[in-house]
Amino acid sequence: MDIFEKLQSLDRRLFYLLMALAIAIPIINPIGLPIDITDPVKKTYEFVESLPNGSTVVIGFDYEPGDEIDLSPIAEAVLHQLARKNIRVVALASFPAGPTFAEEALLVLEEYGYEYGKDYVNLGHYAGGEPTLAAFATDPTSIFVRDWFGNDVSSMPLMKELTSMKDFSMAMTLNDGPTGGTGTHEWVRQAVMAHDVPLIMGVTGVLYASNQTYVQSGQCKGILAGLRAAAEYEQLIDRKGIGTTGMDAQSMAHILIVAFVILGNIGMLMSKKEGGRPGPGPASKPATPGGEGK
Repeated sequence: MDIFEKLQSLDRRLFYLLMALAIAIPIINPIGLPIDITDPVKKTYEFVESLPNGSTVVIGFDYEPGDEIDLSPIAEAVLHQLARKNIRVVALASFPAGPTFAEEALLVLEEYGYEYGKDYVNLGHYAGGEPTLAAFATDPTSIFVRDWFGNDVSSMPLMKELTSMKDFSMAMTLNDGPTGGTGTHEWVRQAVMAHDVPLIMGVTGVLYASNQTYVQSGQCKGILAGLRAAAEYEQLIDRKGIGTTGMDAQSMAHILIVAFVILGNIGMLMSKKEGGRPGPGPASKPATPGGEGK
């Protein structure tokens, strides 16, 4: 059996093993495969970089379980950049699971010596969608009396400085669509149109096109879509994170699939070529005495 025939009869378990390794290795030890930085990601990074050092931003964790693989890496990448500029962070969520995602992402700030209540706060979940967000924009402490941990919000040094949405230098929504929480459209109305606060968005890939109108009109200063955007952002802040490992794993898996498809087709074509070679013809019958062979 030659190599081409072996390619046609490989044990499928070998493919599964190689696929598992192709995904696991980049996750354990990120490779950092080069990724082109797209204009939307670059513009978002540059806008955040232009914010005043020591200012305050508000971030809405407006997504549910299932979309955290796309949006949580974006949150962490942006938080690293904010922390390097000593920008304080107020987090809130329009879905019940949002405060948990916020708490996981806000751990980034502790790496930079941030103090809870003074430099950042996780206010927790709010019900009611846009009307509640509008009330928060008018008076933050009137909506959140206690934070996600049950602490008195009015006693926190950071919250004492906030009287309305205008006290934030930027608003950000991490959003998977208006499926019960606060959508991107509501953030545009309450942050940008009502209080003239610059807004950036982190969205799932399917929401990228529908929110381009806000970017083109200037109502949204930047948009980051999906895991790819997180990986690009991590390159800009020079820090490998979940986005980089996720894209590395996807790329390695795709490379392996393409390699097997190419090898499998080569093996099939070569096997057909060898099988189609003409062999020696059948032996001719001997002629009968006194006549032609029958």
